[in-house]
Amino acid sequence: MLSRSTRALSALAALAVVMTVALVTSCSSNSSSTAPPPNPGTGPTFSYAFPAAAAGGAIGTSNKRVFNEVGSWGYHCIPHQSAGMVGTVNVVKGSPNDSALVSVGAGGFNFSPSTVTIDSGGYVRWVNVSGLTTHTVTRP
Repeated sequence: MLSRSTRALSALAALAVVMTVALVTSCSSNSSSTAPPPNPGTGPTFSYAFPAAAAGGAIGTSNKRVFNEVGSWGYHCIPHQSAGMVGTVNVVKGSPNDSALVSVGAGGFNFSPSTVTIDSGGYVRWVNVSGLTTHTVTRP
């Protein structure tokens, strides 16, 4: 017959197995997201510059790009990427959004919103809201 401590250890081991299975199952890659997976090596390339106000670039300067290809396209600010100034355009066929407006340099070194979702054939307009420094919107 098993001792009380042996039975307790067996019960703890069984509980650990059940908890591990539950954790692995809950961390599966099944996702209900409608955003397409990132396509880092393909897709559109673009680069727009937004000079600081002191360098002749006015707040309100904007650039627009039409996205026809379905996918997820990351972009960044060349001088401020290491500070976290990155964004994503998700192009999803049938999205209710035909366009998106992104503020460049809102509150410092960011794009706001940092992720947008538009329909294929839609566009994103980036507008400079910072007069402090030069920013870019770049996808190599």
